[in-house]
Amino acid sequence: MNMTPARGLIAPKLRTLPIFADLDEEAIETLAGMVTYRQVPKGAFIVTQHERGGCMFLLVSGRVKVSLASPDGKELALSYLEAPAHFGEMSLVDSEPRSADVIAVTDVEALVLEAKDLSAAIQLQPRLALSLIATLSRRLRHTISRLEDMAFHDATHRVMRVLLNVATAAYESRGVPVIAGLTHYEIATLAGTSRETASRIISSLVREGVLATKGRRIVVDLFRLRERLEAE
Repeated sequence: MNMTPARGLIAPKLRTLPIFADLDEEAIETLAGMVTYRQVPKGAFIVTQHERGGCMFLLVSGRVKVSLASPDGKELALSYLEAPAHFGEMSLVDSEPRSADVIAVTDVEALVLEAKDLSAAIQLQPRLALSLIATLSRRLRHTISRLEDMAFHDATHRVMRVLLNVATAAYESRGVPVIAGLTHYEIATLAGTSRETASRIISSLVREGVLATKGRRIVVDLFRLRERLEAE
């Protein structure tokens, strides 16, 4: 990981995170003094499962994969996070080792907040505490939903659920229900199936008019996809 100490770079990058967008200049400058700036190349590990975690990461550009790896090298992708986002906060809250690997899927820029500075950061921006709680709650609900899908639903349902979740998140953050940057293999790993099966299901949904493909982007009709899921 490349660390850049230039403090002048940090304040504008903090502004790109919605949670800090309303802070005044003095608060932003104070917060900038608490974090460090890191550039991580595509493919590099940012967090490793079971390591001791003493910091959290504020993702300001790029995309990361959160995953688990078995001793024999098999991988289970849990989620993909795209800037703006944060991760690594669990170890700050419960002082336990990291629960998963986090790998840069693209070149990544992140701001690193050490555990010792978390309380001071929350005093500057109390909404940070609520954001951390909300994130932990969403991830728990996502895990429960995923366990339910794996136990009770087939591959078609699981792939559609992944497409709906990712497209809904894109619509809420960017205003368009478009899945960009996820390959069929990555969608398959999130759905717990093979790439061939995921591709077959996606092609079927395209023929039904539920999805449309534009290059490597998938445009989702959220209303029709929800209807298909409810009919399963």
